[in-house]
Amino acid sequence: MRTKRWNTMLSLVLVGILILLAGCQSVGNVDVGKAMAGSLAVKSSEGKQTVTLELTPDPAVTMSPEGKRVFDLFSKVKIDITEMKMQDQLHGSMKGEFEYQKGRVPFELVMSDMNYTLKIEGAKKPIMIRNSETAAAELPKELQEQLQQLSKKAVEVVPSLTPLFTRNFPNPSKITAADVNETVNGEALTLQKVHAEIYGNELLGLVKGFLTNVLADDQGLKDFIGVLYDLYVPILKEATKEIENDTITPYLSNKALAVEFIHTFLKTHLEQMLKDFDASVNEMGPEAKAWLSDNQSLKMDLYVDKDYVTRKSNTEIGFTLPQGKGDGLKSVKITSVYEVWNVNKPVQAATIDTAGGVIEMNGADGRLTAGKFVASLDPNSQLYKLLKDDLGVTKKNISMIVGEDKEMSFGTLPYNDNGTIMVPARFVVEELDADVKWDAATKQVKVTDPLNGTALVLTIGSDEATVNGKTVKLEKPAVLVEGVTYVPVRVVSEGLGAKVGWEQATQTVKITRD
Repeated sequence: MRTKRWNTMLSLVLVGILILLAGCQSVGNVDVGKAMAGSLAVKSSEGKQTVTLELTPDPAVTMSPEGKRVFDLFSKVKIDITEMKMQDQLHGSMKGEFEYQKGRVPFELVMSDMNYTLKIEGAKKPIMIRNSETAAAELPKELQEQLQQLSKKAVEVVPSLTPLFTRNFPNPSKITAADVNETVNGEALTLQKVHAEIYGNELLGLVKGFLTNVLADDQGLKDFIGVLYDLYVPILKEATKEIENDTITPYLSNKALAVEFIHTFLKTHLEQMLKDFDASVNEMGPEAKAWLSDNQSLKMDLYVDKDYVTRKSNTEIGFTLPQGKGDGLKSVKITSVYEVWNVNKPVQAATIDTAGGVIEMNGADGRLTAGKFVASLDPNSQLYKLLKDDLGVTKKNISMIVGEDKEMSFGTLPYNDNGTIMVPARFVVEELDADVKWDAATKQVKVTDPLNGTALVLTIGSDEATVNGKTVKLEKPAVLVEGVTYVPVRVVSEGLGAKVGWEQATQTVKITRD
């Protein structure tokens, strides 16, 4: 258990260090902590960025044909963002393209008040991703309003949360600073370049140094807790106002008391972590230790202006997987080239025309499934080919055991009616990403498949159905059993482009679709 915990911890630590830069103390004339805080405090800007992912195969491992096919497709992937506009912290836009081995997919993304509109070449309408409106719709109005405010406040307080990290994270062994002349968006600038390199063999030392520094930074830790208190307590008060709880109420109404309590709790646990740190390191397993080598690295060049804003950066992250643990993957390299201009100047985010309607990713009708999304695309588009042909997101494999324990079936239990397997219509239809509606007046089940355009109508008690308007004979009539509509497996599955198989030994019906 301890080995697994350390494997997970090291992965999280590595990611955290990459995000934090792992070198936040002053270097030469550059205060790296201020540079990080300055960049997070930017209110508006324009920029561009290119991110590239490169995968290297493990020559000692033979991939499966399917694994090799996917690897070849995505061994080099690039996201090229040619236009980034940040109007303010809650309104922005970007334009670019996703490139993989078989082609490119242009896209545009607009953020407005934490809602996202995505326009992708091949999609017949823009895609709308709303900020938890569906999940919050059933909550009291006051709580909904608090949730909306929380999203906005969370963005605003990020600069207030960073000092605890920027002030206390130690520098890596390889970090330098120098004055340089660089060009950003065609403008010649005098900047300060910070070059940093971090390797896996120094991760534990950096983590231990960070924990030690945080433990000694009483006021910094209290300030950090205080910001989180101000952010989350209003919504906790609203959510618990009808509940009388003598344990939590005093802390929700007394910030000083709450901060002191949480501060003491965290310090106690930090002290214990540091006390056990070296012993835990010695007990790490070989897989965890494999990450602690110079095969794992972050190399970064930051170009910082006089206002402590990072105007340009070049980043390379490299991972080498433990031998034989990557399923044919040996190493991963991620590179990023980024620059920004018009910092804190008036910037107008782009917009996306939604007058013709949108595709709701999480609308009132429920979550948008992969099959329904692919059905909304132009079949000749690169995006359609990427999702359906290259990634196979519409492929289905459904297994249903006849005679399975009814208590564990949750309304999905099929049964054998004298050689005809009867399956619950709604379960099978929705598993195949189609839509099903029940008409109580006519006792009809109406099924529509957006992917292939099939329309299927079955009537309870009738041994006939219509498929795209044509009448077909059923092996058995559709029936209602305890409020669940059951139909012969072949008519609903094959009508939706799937194949039906039967495994006699396990009494399992298998429904597959490519």
